Amino acid sequence: MTSTTILFPAARSAHTSLGRRLALAWREARPVVQLVFLLRFAAGAALGTAAGTHGAVPRPALLAAALGWLATTWAVYLLNGVADVVEDRANGKARPIARGDLPRRPAVSIVWALSAAGLGLAMTVSATQFLLTAAMLGVGWAYSLGPWPLKANLAGFVAAVTALGLLTYLAGWSAAGGGRLTGPVFLFGLMMSLWMGFGGSTKDLADAKGDRLAGRKTLPVLLGDRQARVVMALAASSVGWTFAVLCAIRASGILPAAAVVFAGSAALSVTVLTSLSRGGRSAERRPYRVFMVTQYCAHLTLFGSLWPGSPL
Repeated sequence: MTSTTILFPAARSAHTSLGRRLALAWREARPVVQLVFLLRFAAGAALGTAAGTHGAVPRPALLAAALGWLATTWAVYLLNGVADVVEDRANGKARPIARGDLPRRPAVSIVWALSAAGLGLAMTVSATQFLLTAAMLGVGWAYSLGPWPLKANLAGFVAAVTALGLLTYLAGWSAAGGGRLTGPVFLFGLMMSLWMGFGGSTKDLADAKGDRLAGRKTLPVLLGDRQARVVMALAASSVGWTFAVLCAIRASGILPAAAVVFAGSAALSVTVLTSLSRGGRSAERRPYRVFMVTQYCAHLTLFGSLWPGSPL
C-alpha cells in the first residue's frame, strides 16, 4: 500500500469507482457496435478523400471529430441501455445496467458528460460537424425516450437506425473536408444504413419476450416468429441485390464492398429461414451475428479498395 493510499483513501476509492463505472458504461454501449460506428465514420472520410472533392485535412481536426463522434455514439447507446432495462432483464441479457452493476443515475450522468464532450469536440471542427452531432444525439434520444420512442414500433426503428447510419457517414465525410457529395459516398452510406435498418431488425428474434412485455411492436411481435423471418429475409435480400446492381451500373469502385453485402444478405436469409437460427437464445441471435460480420467485412473491403489512385 502506498503513502498516497494511506493519506487519501477516499480519493482513491472515488477514482476507482469512477473508473469502474466508465468501464461498465463502455460495456453497456456494446464495444463491437461502437467499433463499427467508427468504421462507418472512417468510411465516410475515406470516400470523401478518395473522391478528391476537397484538399488536405488537418489530422488534429479529423482526430477530434472521430473522438467526438465516438463520445456521441457511446452516449446514444448508453442512454438506450438506461431506457431498455425492463426488456433487457426480461430477455435475460447480462448487461451492466440490467444486472444492477451500473446504477441508472450514474449512467445518465455519464450520458450527459459524453454528450457534452461530443458536442464540444465537434464545435472545434466545424459548424456542420456540430449540427451533425446534435442531430445524432437528437435521433438517439427520440429512439430511446420521449412520449413515443421510435424503438417502440417497426417503422420508427428502421427510420431511426437508418438515420443514425446516414449521420455517421456524413459526419466522416464532413470531418474530412466535406465538399461535393459524390455518388459513391451517397450510395455506400445509404445502402449500408439501410442494411443497418433492415438487417439489424434480426436482433428482435431473440428479444420477443421482453419486447412484448414492454409493448414494443417489432416484427416478431406483430407477425409472429415464422412470418417475421420471411420478411427479414426478403428485406435483407433486397438491400443486397439493390446495392450490387446499382454499384455495377453507377459506382464500380465500391462494387467489391457491395458484393460482400450481397453475399452477407444471402447468408442471413439462409440462416434466418432455417433451423440454424432456431432453438435457444444463442441460435436465435445467429442472423444478427451474420448481419454484424457482414458490416465489418464490407467496410474492410471498402478500405482495401480505396488505395491511392483507385477509381470511384
